[in-house]
Amino acid sequence: MSIQQTVLIVHPAGVARAALASALRAEGLRVSEADDLLAAGRMLAEEAPDAVVTELRLADGSGSELVARAAMREDAPVIVAISEKPETRETVIALRSGALDVIERPCSPERVLATLQPALLERARRLQRRRADARPAAAARPAIVGQSPAIKAVTEQVARAASAPDTTVLIQGESGTGKELVARAIHFDGRRGERPFMAINCAALNESLLESELFGYEKGAFTGAIVTGRKGLFEAAEGGTIFLDEIGEMSAPLQAKLLRVLQENSFKRVGGTQDVNVDVRIIAATNRDLWEEVALGRFRKDLYFRLNVLPIRVPTLSERRLDVAPMAQHFLEHFARALRKPVQGLSADALRMLHEHSWPGNVRELRNVCEYAVIVCDGTLVEPRHLALTEHPQTRRQDSAPAVSAEASSSSAAAAACTLTVKDRSIRSMEVELIRMVLEETRFNIARTARELGINRSTLYNKMKDYGLCREERQELRATV
Repeated sequence: MSIQQTVLIVHPAGVARAALASALRAEGLRVSEADDLLAAGRMLAEEAPDAVVTELRLADGSGSELVARAAMREDAPVIVAISEKPETRETVIALRSGALDVIERPCSPERVLATLQPALLERARRLQRRRADARPAAAARPAIVGQSPAIKAVTEQVARAASAPDTTVLIQGESGTGKELVARAIHFDGRRGERPFMAINCAALNESLLESELFGYEKGAFTGAIVTGRKGLFEAAEGGTIFLDEIGEMSAPLQAKLLRVLQENSFKRVGGTQDVNVDVRIIAATNRDLWEEVALGRFRKDLYFRLNVLPIRVPTLSERRLDVAPMAQHFLEHFARALRKPVQGLSADALRMLHEHSWPGNVRELRNVCEYAVIVCDGTLVEPRHLALTEHPQTRRQDSAPAVSAEASSSSAAAAACTLTVKDRSIRSMEVELIRMVLEETRFNIARTARELGINRSTLYNKMKDYGLCREERQELRATV
């Protein structure tokens, strides 16, 4: 659906202005009218017209001043000036300031239309190209990878949501399942796809900051507010979509203000008294059970029902194990391109390890595992030794690991296989602790340790050397037995 273009007509003569306005409206244009420079300046700031047609001689100043002001806007409108004598200095100033043309008065509406229409068409094309060039890669329509029944059900719901561009959507799912990806797919597949997509994490900001980010503020609304005030995300997303992640963390006062936006399509800026009308679609997401939050009195029941018009549940990765292989391949190809590595895929053993993993971190964890694998892989296939998989993110620091007896070593190693406890969460620290754990379990049997870790002995020797896991530790271990 094309957006109706707007024209601001500035002319002191009411009859001439009305005749021109009538002709432009007959061509499908939306027209605003002003009779002096002051009113025109205010309407230029509020409406951001696509074109301005102005008389150069106005009661309270020169139309060339308005021409210069309009031409300085980021998305400058098409500007046509009207003058009694096109050869005057004022005409030259208008042309230099940004006017497309200066038409001699008296001028017919047909002449103005003949000048405006091709210029408006070219401006629309230019803005469309600029928006396409400015759109970041992450904001493009994301790929939802997978063919499992669980993810097919999600894609069907995405299609239904995209076909209803004004319906509020509530996306629920565990952390890391890809709720924002689903929201972006809904936005870019729908009619609003050419308009802005604005996302904010409601848990990342305190109440006052979140309110000003969402709704903007008037000048002087609080200490530090900039002189001109600022628009919020709801205004910035005009015509598009605003994605409210972790909606369950929103405070009660903000829940009430959001409810009004959903009911009235309007709100007040922080410190403001005037209603701001908006046309935005709201997509909310949460990893909480919002109905349980309602029962506990932490979330408004009326807001819950307003948000839960079209619910979508995103499955965990463990519920869609058929998608692990294609998703891993997708991520590996992505990072191989980004890092310019020759990685092409997974070995059979590596793929088996991915399938057997429980994926507590869901898709986000799989993505991180694939990124690390591409970084450390020295060939074309990712092997088990390249996969940094752990059930729990806490492990023991290398420098604080106590000496253990042989009896304790066997039992603690078995327990550590499930509860690797390292405070340092870096991949290197976990790899050091994993190698140390298996070495202790096998009593420094290099062949068995390499076999348990899925790497060859030379690689194990190199890692032991790099990490300082040398023979001295083996002697210390023997002395405790």
